[in-house]
Amino acid sequence: MKRTLSLLAALMLPILPVLAQNAFRGAYFMDTYLYGHTMNPALCANRSYFGLGVGHIDLQMQSNLGATTFLYPTRGGAVETFLSEGVSSDTFLGKIHRHNTENINAEVDILNFGFWTRKDQFHSFSLNLHLNESAAAPYDLFRFLKDGSTDGADYDLAGFGARARAYAEAAYGISFPVTERLRIGGKVKALVGLAYADARFDRFDVTLGGGRWYVSTDGRLLASNLPATQTSGSVAITDTFDFDDFDIKQFRPSGGGLALDLGTTWDVLPWLQLSASVTDLGFIRWKMDARMGTAGSWEYAGFDNISFEGNDNLQGQLDAKLEELNRLIEFHRTDKGSPMDFLPATLYLGAKAHPSDWFSAGLLGTVRSEGKYSWAELRGAVNLEPVHWFGWSGSAAYGSFGPKLSTLLNLRLPLLALYVGAEMSSPFFVSSEPRAQHRLRDYFDSDGGLVAFPRDNLNFNLMIGLNMVFGQKRQGPAHRIRPRRSAEGAGV
Repeated sequence: MKRTLSLLAALMLPILPVLAQNAFRGAYFMDTYLYGHTMNPALCANRSYFGLGVGHIDLQMQSNLGATTFLYPTRGGAVETFLSEGVSSDTFLGKIHRHNTENINAEVDILNFGFWTRKDQFHSFSLNLHLNESAAAPYDLFRFLKDGSTDGADYDLAGFGARARAYAEAAYGISFPVTERLRIGGKVKALVGLAYADARFDRFDVTLGGGRWYVSTDGRLLASNLPATQTSGSVAITDTFDFDDFDIKQFRPSGGGLALDLGTTWDVLPWLQLSASVTDLGFIRWKMDARMGTAGSWEYAGFDNISFEGNDNLQGQLDAKLEELNRLIEFHRTDKGSPMDFLPATLYLGAKAHPSDWFSAGLLGTVRSEGKYSWAELRGAVNLEPVHWFGWSGSAAYGSFGPKLSTLLNLRLPLLALYVGAEMSSPFFVSSEPRAQHRLRDYFDSDGGLVAFPRDNLNFNLMIGLNMVFGQKRQGPAHRIRPRRSAEGAGV
């Protein structure tokens, strides 16, 4: 990936490969899923378990933009970008939302284990590395990129920004019964900050008149432990903040904090369970290496040598357009900006019907709170567990990132639990025509391999986990309240 890839391109091209992890919400209601406590600390694994490295690996990307927003196949088998003159402004901008967002949460599990003790208590412990990244762009930012130097045009780019943080986490959780039907759980997390960056604009007005740009901005950039960040003077945004600089190999402790997860489950009826939880209630206090701001109004005479004629590479085309925007932005050192960073909290509300031992269905609402990077989702799920060694879950969701479908398979082998899950929002953008394949590789600097991207909203999730399981299989509270089939049969 080229050094010139900027904050803006990271938002505009969510179709670039990204390694990410987040809680697999499609498994929330699955009894045999070992990591339900990551979403609600009151939920328990039905066996004690141990996971090292490969215990829980998840690849996830979310955005309300996708491949067909930026790529346009032609009748001749080629592919044009949205910057091409052959793609009209109405066609491209008709696919842009008022608020365009991208959200990535990466978690690398180093060590995980959970176990049962007396009094029906379940304990969990984990060591993880986290990377959270969120980006947002207003409609006018894409209008600026498409229409560019249109005399008399006004652009309101307020709300444009991105935030990224990396931190290590050590967490201990416990779940225990209060009554036969009510269970509560909590998790405490010690956090060590590794790197942080936050760039945002509360005001960013751009007007072109008479060949001159009139710019008015009010923005800030905070950074901690980013190697390429300049801490003094005047710098352009791409020289200051680049996601390519977010190299985990160079991270060192740069802050500390605490967080809590709280949750509960309530078995209202023998076949109906309600649940609620909130995760990541906490903060990290950073040691800021750079506090920069941009405020005021000025004029810019114009641009020289801004062209991408003959450049078929999408990265090159974007670099040319971004050069225009970058020349309008300069950050200067300032003392403004708080070192306190509150984590994005997530609220889960669930209702699960469990009419039989092998079938259940549930409805889950999820809200992630992070200002302009917030999102919400409503999900319906069904779960089948016909035998003790096999389980399947399927779900459909709709929310801020559009529709999604997910599936999860769970196999219980002797001493091992294997689960594989996948989620996506739309068919892949694939062309078998050699010319189109070649052009797609050119656009994305790909050296080869399958060229395929989600067509519409970028929602793709692949999850796999392998854990050692031991101890007696536990049944949840709802199972214990409802008579088991074997007991019913014995009473006949």
